[in-house]
Amino acid sequence: MPVPANPKTQETAAYLKYPVVLSNSAWLSAVYLENPNRVGEMSLRLASVVQAAWYELKLAPDAEKFVFAVVHKQPVGRERVWISLSLTVVRPQSEPPYLHVELLDETSPEVDQD
Repeated sequence: MPVPANPKTQETAAYLKYPVVLSNSAWLSAVYLENPNRVGEMSLRLASVVQAAWYELKLAPDAEKFVFAVVHKQPVGRERVWISLSLTVVRPQSEPPYLHVELLDETSPEVDQD
């Protein structure tokens, strides 16, 4: 007898199909490097942002907005910085849904910051 599908798992899997859109400020703070040592450095930074967002969605698939963070190495030196981000599941009426990532300080005040 087949095991019934878990609706939470199905909803989480659906999020993986949504495009991920970063605000300009989130891109510049969390992904962009002016002079990367390797081409893959920015790819890794982008991947860590998307992976962290998907991880949070997996923990709370019903959430429409939430806060998460990534830790990245500064472009110069060994210092690492904590970058607080906000993720919103955007569902426009006439377009497919997408995930919008922005810096926490550019987020509207109704985002739950617990």
